[in-house]
Amino acid sequence: MQFYIDQQKLNMKIMNLQIKKRLLALIALLSIAITGFCQTAVTRQPVKNKSITKVNLPALPNKEPLFSGLFYYGLPFERNLGVRFINNGKTKNEIYEELRWDSNQPTLSNSVRSIIIDGDCDVEFCCLDINEKNADDYRYRVMKNHNEGLASWIKPSIFIYSSDRKFKYAYLGHFNYAPRQVLKVEIYNVKNNFPKDAMQVGWRKIEPAEIRGLIQFTSRKPHFPNDGLVSVEMDQLKKTKEKYNTDFIETSSIKDIKFRLGDSLQNLRFLIGDDWPRLYNYRVILKREVNGQTDSVNLGETKILGETETDYELDNFDLNKRFWNNPGKYKLIFIPNIIKMGDQPLQKVPDLLGSIGFTVLPSKSESVQVSVKTLIFSTVIVIFIAIIIFVYYIRQKVLLAKETQNRKTAALQLQSIRSQLNPHFIFNALAGIQNLMNKNEVENANKYLTRFARLTRNVLDDGQKELTSIEHEIDLLTDYLQMEQMRFGFNFNINIDNNDIDQQIEIPAMLLQPFVENAVKHGVSSLKDKGVITINIIKKDSNLILTVHDNGKGFSEGQPAGMGFKLCEDRVKLLNSIYKNTAILLHKKSDGNGTLITIELTNWL
Repeated sequence: MQFYIDQQKLNMKIMNLQIKKRLLALIALLSIAITGFCQTAVTRQPVKNKSITKVNLPALPNKEPLFSGLFYYGLPFERNLGVRFINNGKTKNEIYEELRWDSNQPTLSNSVRSIIIDGDCDVEFCCLDINEKNADDYRYRVMKNHNEGLASWIKPSIFIYSSDRKFKYAYLGHFNYAPRQVLKVEIYNVKNNFPKDAMQVGWRKIEPAEIRGLIQFTSRKPHFPNDGLVSVEMDQLKKTKEKYNTDFIETSSIKDIKFRLGDSLQNLRFLIGDDWPRLYNYRVILKREVNGQTDSVNLGETKILGETETDYELDNFDLNKRFWNNPGKYKLIFIPNIIKMGDQPLQKVPDLLGSIGFTVLPSKSESVQVSVKTLIFSTVIVIFIAIIIFVYYIRQKVLLAKETQNRKTAALQLQSIRSQLNPHFIFNALAGIQNLMNKNEVENANKYLTRFARLTRNVLDDGQKELTSIEHEIDLLTDYLQMEQMRFGFNFNINIDNNDIDQQIEIPAMLLQPFVENAVKHGVSSLKDKGVITINIIKKDSNLILTVHDNGKGFSEGQPAGMGFKLCEDRVKLLNSIYKNTAILLHKKSDGNGTLITIELTNWL
């Protein structure tokens, strides 16, 4: 719920508070509040993060929204302590609020809102949901500079009506500007024994943090400090006389801080030189440039009042050695963790950054050792890689020799099979010539003999070739089928798609001839002119498909294959051992409608 307060009436109440005693002031303020406030509607605006919710009052002729007579308050965890800023008109005021990056569980220590005023305006406080009915359950106090009590745990006693007169709220007082003053308002629920809300308001200028650095190290000399570490200023110059050994310091100018790594160095401590008490903390970023690579590390936040056991710890930020344990350039940046009131972005953020830079050099005692270790490690790695390469080379050489030997063996076996196929073909051809001679068909026998002579010459010429062109293979098949056609009178067709298939592509020589010969001898020889043999050569993706079909009576699955077919199967296996990336697949299918032989040359095109 939000509320409105008429500025003129509220100022009258404050005047009465200064003149009369508390009881008379209460009566007077209640009287004035009942007499009236200007009527207006109440609206609540959505906020971001832990942002400020503001209560709208009738518009006043003031261009600065924070000084328009509004109470500002936040509602995290159902708290609604409000503050209003009274501009004195002397200087320009900037209002900031502490911004938390880590959202923790609400407690009194980490949920205290801190308001920083960069100016000279006055402030007023109120509490929205404390009224006359529940005032006995609450006590509040106002502390100045954390040690002076302006109001010490008293019950709220001044209540003012909202503009619509529907409810009352507690008014906690008007407080004047004082340079570097800090006010802390706390409300406590005595019924539940639980802190209700708290707020800090401080007047100070937002400026970059002044940072000093300390190098903390161990020493063999007696009289150690309590924490066991000796501290020296980070900007201490080289060869400065100290009772402790500080030969790791290499700084020749306070603008260029340098020191060397060493086993004795343990920690870096940075002191924040803000005036105490500080109402906001800093977000800390470490920028590193090591071995030519740059990165940034978010180190979290510094602490504020109420988060440490001692006030001294407020000004300390420790940087563990693991963050700077390599030679390089480092820069620690402190960013004020604040936002402008009303969720407005900060202007000129770089002007508010505090930073300190330093260079870490290699240790004198370890620089040579590190180089030797690196050399030894590199040598071992090189030798190991050389051994792996040598073993890989020998292994590949052995595999290549073995592969070459396998190819030679396969080639010899192929030649052996080819030498068996050729006599088989010649024997069948001579049997055909004998058959024609026995029938006294001398003219046909002479034609047959002529074709046979030409076919035999081509077969013998190609005897040493494992591959031949598709065109040459078709010519051989045509001569053979025409020669056998004279004996048996069957018909044949050879089909090839000249648009898709280049006939100069090479395939294994005489790959189809044994299957065509079987089709003639076992398929159509007895069918005379009704017999048909069809040869197809087609392209399917990157595969070449060769088929031989006859319309003979076929053969049963249990019937043993002829010698020519078995030789062809062995030949296909040997070809696959040589051409491993282009497998040759052989399929046969036979039924009452004939026999179909399919040879698939995969990835051949």
